[in-house]
Amino acid sequence: MRHFWKKYHKWVGLFFTFFILMFCFSGIILNHRHFFSGCEVSRKWMPADYRYDNWNNGAVRGTVKLPNNDVLAYGNTGIWKTDSCFSVFTPLNSGIKAGVDNRKISNVVVMPDGQIWCAGLFDIYRLSDEGIWVEQSLQADERIADIYGRGDTLVVLSRSDVFEALPPYQHFKKYELKKPDNYSPEVSLFRTIWLLHSGELFGIVGQLIVDFVALVIIVLCVTGLLYLFIPKSMRHRAKKKESVKQEAKLLKFSVRWHNRLGAWTLFFTVLLAATGMCLRPPLMIPFAMTQINPVPGSTMDSDNPWHDKLRSIRWDSACQEWLLSTSAGFYGMSDFSQTPHSFKKSAPVSPMGINVFQKNAAGEWLVGSFSGLFRWDIEKNEVFDYFSGKPYRPTFGRPIATDAISGFSTHLSAADEVVFDYSRGTRTKEQQKLHIADMPEEIADQPMSLWNFALELHVGRCYSPFLGPLSSLFVFLSGLLLTLILISGYIIHRKRKPKKTEKSSIIEN
Repeated sequence: MRHFWKKYHKWVGLFFTFFILMFCFSGIILNHRHFFSGCEVSRKWMPADYRYDNWNNGAVRGTVKLPNNDVLAYGNTGIWKTDSCFSVFTPLNSGIKAGVDNRKISNVVVMPDGQIWCAGLFDIYRLSDEGIWVEQSLQADERIADIYGRGDTLVVLSRSDVFEALPPYQHFKKYELKKPDNYSPEVSLFRTIWLLHSGELFGIVGQLIVDFVALVIIVLCVTGLLYLFIPKSMRHRAKKKESVKQEAKLLKFSVRWHNRLGAWTLFFTVLLAATGMCLRPPLMIPFAMTQINPVPGSTMDSDNPWHDKLRSIRWDSACQEWLLSTSAGFYGMSDFSQTPHSFKKSAPVSPMGINVFQKNAAGEWLVGSFSGLFRWDIEKNEVFDYFSGKPYRPTFGRPIATDAISGFSTHLSAADEVVFDYSRGTRTKEQQKLHIADMPEEIADQPMSLWNFALELHVGRCYSPFLGPLSSLFVFLSGLLLTLILISGYIIHRKRKPKKTEKSSIIEN
């Protein structure tokens, strides 16, 4: 049996080393998005699906029409001033922090006094008279979810709290919303495993521990390769009667620390691999459907019932209440001091978040995400699929629908309503694909953020051209192989250690 584990550890480990290293490097980057937000990767190095074509990949999330009839288009490529024909584009990103990750804009609002505001991933900005975005202080130490204007009231949504300001918008009042009517302190088991895998479950200390474990696995890979190839180099040099003293020292060092680190950190390395397996199909499905109490002392064990749950906010003038899109569904409240109530029926939203949330001409709410696009009539308590017109019926399946909606606009001359599909680009209700205008090179050549590139590496999506249908199982199979590599290494190490006889133990004592 030891012979089998030795063969497995050697050859499977050698074959899988590249992917293990990619998991580790990308994982460290994913753990520190804010730190790496200024780093970018050219899309030319990525498969064709990742390149901009026909306004796909979230290039445009929405548009805003200005009083002078100019149109501001915003999304993953930043903010651009254009017209209703998308014929001329002028960049409007001066003042926004460097890096495409910082130019991912969730919303742009124009206030009654003419001030223009926008929300990025980490900051909110006001456009100055000189056309430069000026960062505004918010006192929020987490990601920004949305920004919205109701009359002269400016509302900013972080992932956990609501902030409100009145002219001249110098000071924001923070609201921690009350517990909703159906509140339960339980949290998703899937989310718990996710945060345990990244270390975020225990804050920055937990993240640094996971980073250290990733570094240990990198060292294990490097020392394993040295252990495999140095003896061959030594034999080659010995035949030439050259000194192998330095190689022998490096080999001894590599073997010693490969075994020691592997044995000392086995629990943490296996835990990292196992939790990663649980975050992708097929294991993620039962975990996503299971609720548990938050781990005591963890970041999920928060007094704020809305911790990391808020996603988007709008005012419904017909119902005279705020609509709140959260990771737990939609809620309504007349003001921020009231108890939010849930809706019996609402449009579905993908776990990846809401991308479209606006009213149509009929007074219905359009709700779009990677789960599709829907018309939601709150007063009639009805939800319809935007494209088919059929009533929505809840189903359980993939979180990404055929129509992965990334944006919407009613300000373009090509059609009254233009839908931006993440994969196919622009389309309408009737047409699967609509060409509204060629993408300017300045926009089409926009890079991908290093964080997003690391995410595609980490979940294996960028390997899909080579793996085909197996790409969805890449993480699960990789976690399984890595777990067995780590355990087999420990088995070999334990069996190799000489057992002390009873006599030698007595002498030592």
